[in-house]
Amino acid sequence: MIEKMTYINPEMLKWARTMSNISLDNTLKYDRKTLESWENGEDYPTYAQLKQLANMYRKPVAVFFFPVPPNIKEISSSCRTLPTEIYSSFSKEIIRAFDDARVMQLNLYDLYDGINPSRKLITKIRFEKSAIKTIASELRILCEVSLTEQKRWSKVTESFEHWRDCFFSLGIYVFKAAFHDNAVSGFCLYDSEFPVIFVNNSLSFTRQIFTLFHEIFHIIQHTSGVDLLNDVSLNLYSQSSNADIERSCNAFAGEFLVPDEDFTHTIQNKAVSEEYIASWAQLYSVSREVILRKLLDRGRITSDQYAIKQLEYQNDYKRVIEVKKQGNETSGNYYNTQLSYKGKQYINLAFSSYYTQKINLTQLSQYLEMKIPSIRVIVAQKGWSSL
Repeated sequence: MIEKMTYINPEMLKWARTMSNISLDNTLKYDRKTLESWENGEDYPTYAQLKQLANMYRKPVAVFFFPVPPNIKEISSSCRTLPTEIYSSFSKEIIRAFDDARVMQLNLYDLYDGINPSRKLITKIRFEKSAIKTIASELRILCEVSLTEQKRWSKVTESFEHWRDCFFSLGIYVFKAAFHDNAVSGFCLYDSEFPVIFVNNSLSFTRQIFTLFHEIFHIIQHTSGVDLLNDVSLNLYSQSSNADIERSCNAFAGEFLVPDEDFTHTIQNKAVSEEYIASWAQLYSVSREVILRKLLDRGRITSDQYAIKQLEYQNDYKRVIEVKKQGNETSGNYYNTQLSYKGKQYINLAFSSYYTQKINLTQLSQYLEMKIPSIRVIVAQKGWSSL
């Protein structure tokens, strides 16, 4: 006889479905009567059926075993700074990325038993001043990374991982994915315990780094947010009532990565040229567009010059996308890609939970979204204890 999951909370079934914006009449696998009987506690699904529901609702199986629904808002409502017309126009690839981010957030809740262990959780820190420069200085102290150290990072890939480590120390998990859509550079889902940032790996590393700091300012302001790349979306955003929030996030990212005072000293007595713009961008591990904006703010270039060059530099991001679409991204090592997307912090957390017998091998596979044979390969590559 196949065992039914009589010890799950039926409320979790209803919560998972509604959080996925799926109606009782819009499920492919089960009819309304079956779902209602499960959600009302009149009957219970088997584990196999639970796995099907998890795939259908894009939630981890483990979430169905939560005692009560977690206090997490729907994605659309948590992104309240985003104009409705932009959110509703997102492609299925972007919506899928949002769903993936929610899954990872729920995984963190489960693996950590609902409590973020960070000793300096950013959502619990009160930033005393509202001025962007002051907050940027306070955040740099929290990150324990001086500007001098930042400049020593010679590779942008190295810079990204350093900042990822810093964010982890603040209780923020950073995940990556190939969005397959150039409208969004990344986004964050605010949560008082487990804020997460998702970054579009299809774009250049300099853009990814900028996105990190765009999103962390959203988190500091206790809001979810999206870093838009698409010009049409940006224009719609600029007409919305929340445009100031978006501009503040961009200004914060620019100030943190390229502090005004230091930049003023750096460009002193130097003529603006393509060579200098490229070298300054490399110095701070940022994109040329960030440098361009700094030069415009100082009156070193005109608005027309900025507009022309900004379009050119944004096309650089799109060329990165096109190169990856031609096959270069998929030709990489699958296991390295998985480690890069999920991050060493999350990978270590999942494996630690397994080795301490908190979760079993099947659950480890679900948390990592990898098949067990692939997990065994990673274990062998890392030299960890066999599974």
